[in-house]
Amino acid sequence: MIITAALAITSLSLFAQGSDQLVSKKGEQYLPESGDWAISFSAAPFLQYAGNLFSGATATNIAPTANFLNGNQTIIGKYFVDNQTAYRGLVRIGINSMGQDNIVAQDGSATGTVTDHAAWAQHFVGLGAGYEKRRGKTRIQGYYGAEFMFALLGSSNTYTYGNSYSNTYQAPTSTTWGGANGITAGASGPAAARTLTNDQGSTFGISLQGFIGVEYFFMPKVSIGAEYTWGINFQSTGQGSMSVEAANGTSSTTTTTNTGGSSMFSLDSGINSVWGGANGNVYLTFHF
Repeated sequence: MIITAALAITSLSLFAQGSDQLVSKKGEQYLPESGDWAISFSAAPFLQYAGNLFSGATATNIAPTANFLNGNQTIIGKYFVDNQTAYRGLVRIGINSMGQDNIVAQDGSATGTVTDHAAWAQHFVGLGAGYEKRRGKTRIQGYYGAEFMFALLGSSNTYTYGNSYSNTYQAPTSTTWGGANGITAGASGPAAARTLTNDQGSTFGISLQGFIGVEYFFMPKVSIGAEYTWGINFQSTGQGSMSVEAANGTSSTTTTTNTGGSSMFSLDSGINSVWGGANGNVYLTFHF
């Protein structure tokens, strides 16, 4: 009796796996169905965390680093109109700001100090829509399609200084700022001119790309997959502006000048790097 029951269960399992309705032993559907929603995001932070664990990394560098929350993350949502077709939506909205103080000597004082401050702000808004087709009846699924995206981004810097220009101090002690975001404090010293604001100008980007990928459903409605993209991309950056303060004999004068814009066109793989992507991306996808 026990052997007969076991054979019957095995036969039912094999029948389910051989049909369009691939189910687990608990009767849960593995593959997406018509009417399902899904959400995908980068698996890189989790793979890095697991790799550190298996490589014997110390506790100081195996903790989750929250790079899945940084400005390079794009969330992909899907709606399945049937078992093999889905509409895709992409979104990335980011606002970042950083500030840095630097203590410098106070002009006219033997021991006093003042504070120079640098601030950096960045914004990013990206939206996209696409169409996806799927193939396969096992846990390994292939998919392909196309999507259109646009993005708007920009950044700016603002600087304030503790020492002011005056008739006595035509080159007040000031911080020299630099670094990738323009807020790394360098050496301080006399400054005949210094930057007050630096607006890099807004960038508008559009792209149309095809994608192809494969994913494996290691749990019912949960998959890990890899995706490759190729297409066209155009970006245009408008004119920026820079304000510079300089001595005028008694105090200071502020001069604002425009900085040049730029444009870029590409036809290549991995063109959604404006979204933080690369030639290939690894995703985790949850269907519900």
